[in-house]
Amino acid sequence: MPLELVIILIIFALGFTVFAWSYVIKRRLVIKYALLWLLFCVAMTVAVLIPDVLRIVCDYIGIETVSNFIFFLGFGLLLFITFGLTSVISMQKAKITALAQEVAILKNKVGK
Repeated sequence: MPLELVIILIIFALGFTVFAWSYVIKRRLVIKYALLWLLFCVAMTVAVLIPDVLRIVCDYIGIETVSNFIFFLGFGLLLFITFGLTSVISMQKAKITALAQEVAILKNKVGK
């Protein structure tokens, strides 16, 4: 891999790490959700610095090209994130429904 590409990818990973961490500090992002993104940045940095690791994993799994493996990992990561966010939304919907019912009961009691 050309040195310029390695430098650009490392700068991108570090920049995204700073970006995600600044969202945590500003309380726009909960740390448990930021950890997934930070882990992704660390994995990307390791993959850039040690590209032979990806080749070894590809050979072990049986994937012929590293680009197909990276596409597979990206797709899997997005699927994992989507499922996690869907789970959070489902829990929040249940809490909002219970809260709305409690408010309705309280308003009904006060109105009598």
